[in-house]
Amino acid sequence: MEHRHRTSDQEHVLAGVTVRGDDIESDKAIRAIARLFRGMSLLMILLMIVQVIAAATSTVQLSIGVVVANAVRLIIFAGLLWASGDLAVFAVKSHYDLRATRILMARVEHAIKTRLGEP
Repeated sequence: MEHRHRTSDQEHVLAGVTVRGDDIESDKAIRAIARLFRGMSLLMILLMIVQVIAAATSTVQLSIGVVVANAVRLIIFAGLLWASGDLAVFAVKSHYDLRATRILMARVEHAIKTRLGEP
């Protein structure tokens, strides 16, 4: 679920808190990196499938243990790449919540100071 959206031309909402446009950072680069990691993961799975097919149809006998070990290694690396992409998206979403909390706490602090008459 996306936590960042606009409510009007000038208002932005970040994790349920209305914020200024200057308080929002672009996350396009991190999301692009996440898509890159996931794409590389899919390519590794495709490479594993091609490698197994090539080993099965090869005229030179390959050891089944070597083919299985390579397939398992590629699957593990693909899973790690996919998880890296998920962690990048998670970092962005948790950053939204932290930023909204900081903004909300600054507003509460300002409201308390205003009520107490402090500058």
